[in-house]
Amino acid sequence: MNKKGFIKALSEELNYNEDRCILINDILEDNFFISRKSKNKIIYELVSKIHVSEEEAEVIYEVAKKILNDEIKNKMRHPFGRMEK
Repeated sequence: MNKKGFIKALSEELNYNEDRCILINDILEDNFFISRKSKNKIIYELVSKIHVSEEEAEVIYEVAKKILNDEIKNKMRHPFGRMEK
C-alpha cells in the first residue's frame, strides 16, 4: 500500500478529512510504528498535535495498525498481485 492509499484508508475508517489523515500519517512515519515501545510516544503526539483525547488517539493508533496488518496479510496471501478481500 502506498502513502496515498494508506491516507485514504485512514480517512474512510476514521471519518476524518484528508488533511487530518496526512498529519496522522506524518506522526506515524516519524516513529517506528510497529514497535510497542513507541506506542505511548505516538499517542502523546496525536493528542498534542491533532488535539484529540487519549482515547481517540488510541483508536487512531489501533485503526492504523489494523490497516497495515491487513495489508501485510494480503501481501503474504497474494505475493504476486493485489487481490481484494
